[in-house]
Amino acid sequence: MEQNLLRRGQKVILETIQDDRIWRHTFVIDLVLPHQLLLTPLTEGDIVPLYEPENNVRVYIPTPVRVYQFESKVVQSQRQPSPYIAIASPERIAPVQRRHFFRVRTLLSVQLLPLSSSGEPYFEQPIEVYGTDINGGGIGLRVGLRKLPRGFQFQRHQRVRLTVSLPPVEKAFPNGLTFEAVGEIVWVRRDRYAIHLGTAFTSIERKVQEQIVSWCFAYQRRLIRFGLWDNGG
Repeated sequence: MEQNLLRRGQKVILETIQDDRIWRHTFVIDLVLPHQLLLTPLTEGDIVPLYEPENNVRVYIPTPVRVYQFESKVVQSQRQPSPYIAIASPERIAPVQRRHFFRVRTLLSVQLLPLSSSGEPYFEQPIEVYGTDINGGGIGLRVGLRKLPRGFQFQRHQRVRLTVSLPPVEKAFPNGLTFEAVGEIVWVRRDRYAIHLGTAFTSIERKVQEQIVSWCFAYQRRLIRFGLWDNGG
């Protein structure tokens, strides 16, 4: 199983924590050595400094069936001329527990600001869009085509700055929850009227992520109480 998951060309998501903030970025495996994996970043921007040698990382391996994870440590890192990092090969790979980041489907108010590869915003003001689903790891977005300047296109692995407003739910969140995060676009789909984006949070405070998970459970409890919860969601 491990040999099938850890192969050249496989995309992985690395998670590290610095200053009580969670950072996640997408890499691709370039080389598999007996004791190391060499990874090239796919996320735009200069992210290698976040992964200095000896830093602990959690690695997620997405597959069509489910997501796997393992703990590792950065062994080497290089910014120039070609950015890469090397991490220690895992001793054990395990499936991610789905309950921790289960998805809630609901319409949410979101302000979206696309970022360039240098981290600068493309627009002076954020775009008002809809969130369609959320969990502790990311959020789905619907962007009306009329909201975008002519010719602008979203790209996979592009970073976006997000301000998300979750509605009030239960006694735990009487005023709802508003938070800011940076996300990475992991997929893009388009129909006649809108662009649909799947984003993964790449920079978010650990406390905020815990609050999002708590909000999702509170929202689930409310749906169950009213007989509206769909286990297939």
